[in-house]
Amino acid sequence: MASVSQKKASTAHRRRAAARGLVRVEVQATAGDTGLIRVLAETLRGEPERARLLRSALQQALIDPEIKTAFDVFGSDLPDEAFAGIHDQPRQKGWREVDL
Repeated sequence: MASVSQKKASTAHRRRAAARGLVRVEVQATAGDTGLIRVLAETLRGEPERARLLRSALQQALIDPEIKTAFDVFGSDLPDEAFAGIHDQPRQKGWREVDL
């Protein structure tokens, strides 16, 4: 159980961090990635120029700049003729009755 002075110190620390615009993030990772994640966080938090370069590199590596819309993801390079007749086929079953 933490003492009153320890609770005050923790509260003050969190308040100062929030004033600097920092938030606490919990991450689960393998033991081998622990050091990498710590260095990554330290760089993003404390070295503005290196952080900018790191963010840019991570965005390029993790976010595909070619995909911008849902059509880009699900779109097809096939010509329209490849889909001719697909939507023109009649229903297999009859239409359902709708009460208006």
